[in-house]
Order: sequence, then structure tokens, then C-alpha cells
Amino acid sequence: MTQTPPPPSAPMERQGALVQDLVGVLLSSLELSEDWAAVGAAFIPHGEEWAGRLVITERDGTTGGGDATFASDSQITLLLDALQHSAAEQGQAFVSLRLEASRSPEEPDRIRLDTDLNYDRDPGSFGGLGAIDAAYAHLLAARVGEDRLPAWVRSLLSES
Repeated sequence: MTQTPPPPSAPMERQGALVQDLVGVLLSSLELSEDWAAVGAAFIPHGEEWAGRLVITERDGTTGGGDATFASDSQITLLLDALQHSAAEQGQAFVSLRLEASRSPEEPDRIRLDTDLNYDRDPGSFGGLGAIDAAYAHLLAARVGEDRLPAWVRSLLSES
């Protein structure tokens, strides 16, 4: 007797799992002290890669971090690409992502996560890293389909 495989998970569930995986990979890749209170991250496309701006806040209020690029074969990029594709399956691909992982001193093992997927505004760049331009619009259209692009990104397709 053969078993029927379970149906694929709903797109929202898949998106939630991808966000959790992304945060897990991000947090495990950082050299965080025992006293970290929050990690903020913003991601924008950087050609076939992603650029990220990270801010780490300690319990005493001191901050650190910086900007980085993530290679096209890195876990971060692969997860961001999968998350962007999952969002596109639901309607539109996002063009940038902000997230914040925070924890309280009372419950340091419990992490609160806030996310913001940006669809409708140009995220700019991080001092020359990342950007949404005609080349990226074509790349994204090839990945997810022109009909899944935000209107302002779709308008960039005619610029080249």
C-alpha cells in the first residue's frame, strides 16, 4: 500500500518557515555576546547577490554592526531568494526586507521577531551597495515573472 504525500504547505506557512530559517542562519553566523538585546537587519538586492545592513544592540545600549554583501551561493542569499519567490507566488515579489530579532533580559532564550517586506518603495542603497535598477528588474522578472513585479519595478523594464 502506498501513502499519498502530504500536500505542499500553504505559501504563508512556507514564508514563515523561510523567515525563521533566515533569522536562525543570520543569528548563528554573527559573533553575538551573551548580552545582545537586538539584531536589526535590512536586506536589499545587489545584482544577483544581496546586501545587508546589520545593527547589533547590547543590553547596555552600545551598538555595532555594518554593511555586508552575501554571495549568490550563501545561505542568506538562497533563503532571501526563496522568500522573495514565495512572496511572488502570493502576488508580488518584495524588493527589500527589514527584520529585528530582540530578546529581554528576563527571557534571553525567547526571541521576538518583527519583519517588514517592502513592495512599493525604492529602498535606495547602502552607500553604494545594492540598488533596484533596470538590470535588477530584468533579473527579477526572469526569476518570478513580469506579472509578479511591483508596478514601479515593472516600469524599469522599459528603461533598457
